[in-house]
Amino acid sequence: MKRKVFVYVTLKEDGIDYLLAFESLDEPGYEVPKGSVEPDEGLVEAVRREVYEESGVAQLDIIKELGIATWQDEQQHFFLARTQVPKLDEFEHQVTGNDFDEGFRYRFKWLAIDSSLEKCLVQGCDRFIRDLIGAVSED
Repeated sequence: MKRKVFVYVTLKEDGIDYLLAFESLDEPGYEVPKGSVEPDEGLVEAVRREVYEESGVAQLDIIKELGIATWQDEQQHFFLARTQVPKLDEFEHQVTGNDFDEGFRYRFKWLAIDSSLEKCLVQGCDRFIRDLIGAVSED
């Protein structure tokens, strides 16, 4: 079974928690950094690599795994991570790495973490939003 990581990258600024998300080219809504785990790679390594390749964010504290879901032949691992990078309202990044999305340009935004995220994120990226909301409210 293939494994994939989905990463909820968060940032706290002025007491408000934000989620890093990018605009989807395929359907309306936002996605979070995600990607396949390479055969000889651990989950934490995959989290760091995918976030860096897709967003350019290298400073990342991985807090915990929020849950695991199965979709078709894929085991999906959802992680909560925190960064301290300066918050920009929007920024663009060109994807690096060797996957199908290499060279794609994504437009990122920081979205406030609240119940409206369930309506903003594309299907699949929203699986553990309630757990995310609970985890950041504990901080």
